[in-house]
Order: sequence, then structure tokens, then C-alpha cells
Amino acid sequence: MQSVICQALTKRVYGRALFIVTILVISTEGGAAGQLPSALQLKQAARLLQTGELDKAEQVLQKLLVRKRQLPEVFELLGVLRVKQQRFKDAESFFLRSIDLNPRLASAHINLGILYKQSNQLDLARKSFQAAARIFPLNGDVLYNLALVLADQKQFDKAVATLEAIPVKHRPVDYWELLARFYLTAGNFEKGEESLRQVLINKPDSISTLRQLAGVALKRGESQHAWKYLAKAVQLAPNSPDLLYEFAQMSLRNNLGQEAVIAMRKALLLEPDRPEFLLSLGDALLNTTSFHDAVIYLNRYVRLKPDDPEGQLSFGWALYLDKDFDAARKHLEESLRLNPDQIDAYYHLGTIAYETGDKARALELFSKVIERKPDHSQALLGLGSVYFS
Repeated sequence: MQSVICQALTKRVYGRALFIVTILVISTEGGAAGQLPSALQLKQAARLLQTGELDKAEQVLQKLLVRKRQLPEVFELLGVLRVKQQRFKDAESFFLRSIDLNPRLASAHINLGILYKQSNQLDLARKSFQAAARIFPLNGDVLYNLALVLADQKQFDKAVATLEAIPVKHRPVDYWELLARFYLTAGNFEKGEESLRQVLINKPDSISTLRQLAGVALKRGESQHAWKYLAKAVQLAPNSPDLLYEFAQMSLRNNLGQEAVIAMRKALLLEPDRPEFLLSLGDALLNTTSFHDAVIYLNRYVRLKPDDPEGQLSFGWALYLDKDFDAARKHLEESLRLNPDQIDAYYHLGTIAYETGDKARALELFSKVIERKPDHSQALLGLGSVYFS
């Protein structure tokens, strides 16, 4: 008897709806000439579905339904048609009917799984893809979609194992990216980094991969490695303001103030009025000896963001370093008004009090720092200076 195998091919889009495309691979058993028209009509209906001629496809399938009422592929193609018509409950019924007639029709399981995934019925989607995987255990599309559903259900170990079961020659183009995403979401940063490095081998100019690697390195406490990844990314995209900003922040973490200054000056040339760029450049300048320049940029920042306690704190400290103690005190006190828990503001005010001869006030402020953070070495040193002066 003739068999018609419908193979479903799915568009791989992680986190978004999947679209169903069906093609037919036709084989015959026994070569019964009278049965060939049914196969040809199925192939015709599939082509009409692919080209969006839904009414004509419906006509062909309805004729087949009358002549071949028990042909499972007819019901599957009717399911695909109903999906395209957004009649999803009807589509589900047709897919289930085709599976009842032929439980080994893998494409019907796949299409049903896609339908369930679209409607967020993840348990049913997983069972459908698992059924297809039992029929075709090494099929890349089946395993790929099953892995996505398992990840959606936060079964990351199983998702990884499923993805790794795809034969090498059938791996999807985003195999390593997806594997990295699974590992990172599960908190396995070591394996996630290994996968991202494999992505980088295949795509050495991938800026997004370099940024991800920097993020992973930072989570692992390897700020120097993170800096190197971002430095490479900046070489590839030297005119990206956001990338320059990230690189500057990482440079400051590694006490590379001059590199941060250079990056932020360029970022500000590209986008002169972004407040976070002004703050970042001001903080970078504080890590050099350009205190007066820091005052200029941080003044611009607090004018744009007067209610930001961090900005007031940085501006106050820059004014102190620029020896403008009265203005520094004003902005440091404003930072405490906005956020009374800013330990550094108490410390800086204590330093100003000490240097202006107000030892009682310095003692009070340094003590407040120690109350909140007993191991604050600079405040402890300040207290010692007050007691022995």
C-alpha cells in the first residue's frame, strides 16, 4: 500500500511564534497506479498552502476527504490550513485526528507541538515533540524544538542534553548560542563561557558574543578578562557610544582611569547630552588628576539630574578635590538628603571637617561611617587622625 510521509519544517525562532511549513515526500509501496492521484493531490495541496492559496488548498483537501476519509495526511494538511486561518482549535482537532489514524506520523506530532508552544501549553508541546523524537530520535528539527520547550519549562539540564543529542552535521546555525543561553540561564557560567567561546571561534567579529563573554567573566569575578573582551569589541565597533560606555565602566573597575577617560570623551562627542555619559566621564576624571575637568562634567550632570544622590556625591567629592570646600559640603549634604545611607558622603564630609579644623564634627561623621561599616579602613584612619592630632 502506498504511504505518504509529511515532513514538517519549522522556522527556528527562539522566544517567538513558530510558523508551520509543510512539504511532502512521497514514496510508494507496490506501485499501485490507481493510488497515485491521491499522492499527487496531497503534494498539490501542500504547494498551495506554501504559496498562501488557502481556498484552493481547501478545495483539494475536501475532495480528498470525501474520497480518502481515512488518509491521515489529509487531516494533517487540514490542520496546517486551519493554523494559517488562525482557527487553532480546529487545527488541533485535525492534527489529533491524523495522529489517531497514524501514530507514527512524526510531522503531525511536530505541528501539534508547535501549535501548543504558540499557545503556551508547554506540557502538551513537550509531549508532542517527545512523541516525534521517539519516531525520529536523531532528527535535528525535532530535538531543537523539544530543547526549546524544555528550556521554557526551566528544565535546563534536559534541554542541554537534548540539544547535545543533535548529530553534529544536523546542528542548527545557532546551536552554540542556544547552548550558551541554556547554561547561563541555569547559572552554569563556566559551561556558558565555553559555549560562547565556541561561538567566537565561528564568529570572531561577533560584538554581541564579546559583550556576553565580558558579562560572564564579570560574574565570575574576572574583571581583567571582561575588560579584554570589551576592548576587542571596541576595536570592532569604535563608534558605538553604548559600547564605549561599557568599556569605560570596566576600565574603572580595573583602575584604568585614563582608558576610561578616552572612551568617554569619544562617547560624549557622539552623544553630547546623555546624562550617564557625563557622570561616567566625571567619575573617570576623578581617577586621574584632572579634578577641575571632573567638576565641569559633573556640574553638567547634576543640572540634568539634580535628584540623583550618586551624582551629587560624585560632584561633591570632585569639588573637594578641587579645593572648593564650601560647595563640596553643600552637594555632599544634598546627596545625604536624597539618600541618608550613602556612607561615602559621611566620610567625605568628615574629611572636609577635619581639613577645615572642625575636629568635633569630623569625629561625629567618621563615627557614623564606622557604625554603618565597621571595617571602613579610611574612616578608621580618619578617626585615628582626629584622636592623635
